[in-house]
Amino acid sequence: MKRIFVLFLAIFLLSGCAAKPAEPETTAVSTTVETTVPETTETVPEETVPPVIYADQLVDGVYEIAVDSSSSMFKVVHCELTVSEGSMTAAMTMSGDGYGMVYMGTGEAALAADETSYIPFVLTEAGAKVFTVPVEALNMELDCAAWSINKEKWYDRTLVFESAQLPAEAFVQE
Repeated sequence: MKRIFVLFLAIFLLSGCAAKPAEPETTAVSTTVETTVPETTETVPEETVPPVIYADQLVDGVYEIAVDSSSSMFKVVHCELTVSEGSMTAAMTMSGDGYGMVYMGTGEAALAADETSYIPFVLTEAGAKVFTVPVEALNMELDCAAWSINKEKWYDRTLVFESAQLPAEAFVQE
């Protein structure tokens, strides 16, 4: 009886019916993909990557924008982009209170940096944490390290400050 059970177990495992381990989580990267439609042989873009936008392409002002974060643990619920005299900053309101400071760069770079380059939060009247960070460009992946208060270590995050919500009048007219 034991031999029959072992034989069935071996067949079951070899046939691939056993549960397979979950695939590791991957991060999606936006790219432009073109597909040829067979009926018309016409090229149709499936997804386009927005162009990188620098401060000199925008009119000075304050604009609400969205921020894409590589981590659900670093969730920005509101962001105001300030464009002034050729530079940009973003005031990011966080969903939680687990981070004590951020650094624009990697966690490894934050460890080597002078503490004066760390960016502390400011509390709003409602008790939300707001980090105001420099923004090199919109629609571009930027490294941001976040200091976990509970774990007392830096976590690497990638942020993309998105231009999609900017009104047409925010762009410099040439």
